[in-house]
Amino acid sequence: MSDKINQIQASYTTSEDRILLKIKTINEQVYLAWITRRFMKLLIPVLHGQHPTSGKSLFDVKKSQEQQLEKEKTQLQGDYDSAYQVPENPQYPLGETPILIAKITFKDIYGDNPQLVFEPEQGQGVVLPYHADLLGPLIKIFSQALHSSDWALDLDPILEVPQETRLQ
Repeated sequence: MSDKINQIQASYTTSEDRILLKIKTINEQVYLAWITRRFMKLLIPVLHGQHPTSGKSLFDVKKSQEQQLEKEKTQLQGDYDSAYQVPENPQYPLGETPILIAKITFKDIYGDNPQLVFEPEQGQGVVLPYHADLLGPLIKIFSQALHSSDWALDLDPILEVPQETRLQ
């Protein structure tokens, strides 16, 4: 995805028992992806800078704390109450049917332009920048979608701000 992201929405769909992720760019490109319960359980730790299965930090402690503070800041600045605005002339680079996300891949994770790639079993996936400007809002958006589901993933502690980084 080369265009700047304009809007992101994640909503739980009861009939599919999945979360539908919609990403719209400023050039009206729309990316649609289904997120399963299993994938969400792997994704939430990744958004917090932790390895999805071991839970170990992907970065050193100081960098992790700095990223956490930046994520909190961007969460506070986001508009989470506005309805998703359907583009007038949408383009669907991955097709109009949502892809089913099956794996997470990192690109250039320790470089200047780290990326997080959500991929289906086959075909093209969704490439997102892996930085606090996007991670904080994604955590908030997924948290809201998870509260609508009945998944009971036991992720509440990781969806909250860690105690050691709270201001008060």
